[in-house]
Amino acid sequence: MTALLQIDNLSYTYPGGTQAALAGVGFSLDAGQCLCLCGPSGCGKTTLLRAVQGLLENGSLTGCLELNGPRPGMVFQNVDTQLLCTTVSDEVAFAPQNLGLSQTEVDERRNKALAAVGLENLAQRNVEELSAGQKQRVCLAAILAMEPKLLILDEPMAQLDQAGRAALVQTLLELKQAGHAILISEHNTGPLAHLADEYGVLDAGGGWQGVSPRPPAPPEPIPLPPNGSNPQSNPIAQARGLVLEGRDGPVLSGADISLLPGQRVHLFGPNGAGKTSLLRCLAGMLRPQEGRLEVAGHNPPKPENVFGQVGYLFQNPQRQLFEETVRAEVAFTLQRMGLPPTEVAARVEEALAMCQASHLADRPPLALSWGEQHRVALASVLAPRPRLLLCDEPMAGLDWAQRRDLLAVLARLAGEHGSTVLIASHDPLSQPDWAQLSLLLQGGRLVRN
Repeated sequence: MTALLQIDNLSYTYPGGTQAALAGVGFSLDAGQCLCLCGPSGCGKTTLLRAVQGLLENGSLTGCLELNGPRPGMVFQNVDTQLLCTTVSDEVAFAPQNLGLSQTEVDERRNKALAAVGLENLAQRNVEELSAGQKQRVCLAAILAMEPKLLILDEPMAQLDQAGRAALVQTLLELKQAGHAILISEHNTGPLAHLADEYGVLDAGGGWQGVSPRPPAPPEPIPLPPNGSNPQSNPIAQARGLVLEGRDGPVLSGADISLLPGQRVHLFGPNGAGKTSLLRCLAGMLRPQEGRLEVAGHNPPKPENVFGQVGYLFQNPQRQLFEETVRAEVAFTLQRMGLPPTEVAARVEEALAMCQASHLADRPPLALSWGEQHRVALASVLAPRPRLLLCDEPMAGLDWAQRRDLLAVLARLAGEHGSTVLIASHDPLSQPDWAQLSLLLQGGRLVRN
């Protein structure tokens, strides 16, 4: 039987590049098989997926890549880049409509795809109102509506909570049993234990290390610095009875929170629980309808009066990257703070070194991999040494070593500069002892976890 995908000694160098982004890749994928690509962030996993999808139009591609069957369907790592329509229903129906199918078949495909990812009840919602995890599921539904033989997913678990991952894996298992081939790039391989047949491994330089029946083991954690918070200190942020209404009802229903200087905090909750909304309130970007909120001495906080004191790492790093070089990106806020050029330069170098991004200083931020963009965005919010740093899903798109290193960097910021660091995520932290305060956002209220 002919394989759906056959790759032999595939190598690729980007235009103007002096070193191959991929080297010596070789594997085959048959109907009903799943291969998971593993390797550190920036190793070339996305480049390989794009090669299979036929999206590498320039550069030097050598070796053999043979597809048998219809064009694959691909869910990108940054799902915002492939959302085209206003509503969920229109997004999923878009591709079948462009195939010239009858309205009856378009409706059948749309409804089947929405059911497969559990979004039937959100069919009429505006896609911009959805959480990142929900958007990821919309994109998957849009691809499923095309009924491809080969399904390609780039970091599909990154934006999903535990329930979302379980639902996605079940959907993929059913597709696999129906004869679809599945090619996945993923750091979080745990949920794929019963889905992936083999794991293809790339090293940090894009070199192919072969195929293994088991994924690479995560690295050992780094010892954390001692507790930097003082229970007797005045809170850097304090909220009482916060109420915030959303389209579908209350997002926050009397939420209380008190954060101390130098404290490491983990805010846990599933997709759509309101974690991002709470962070936006703390940053002064959203105004709750009720309750009292004071941040860095300001009641209520506003972006202009907490500038330089509150840092915010967005869930999607591309939304806060805009400069021509990484160095300019990290220096931007420092320059607006009016710091002397020598101090700006010193802080930029310190932040880049802390985030292991010094080698990226002269690169354009938007030309970097997802994981590299995360590190640059983190450096840009670390450099001002904020009194309160809010990190929205900072682990998404990072490999295990980078997650470990990120936790160490954030602990160092809290210990050395007395910054309060709050991580919001839908997953437990890879190093459970990192958090000195763990909070669960449930039913619009915060409880100790």
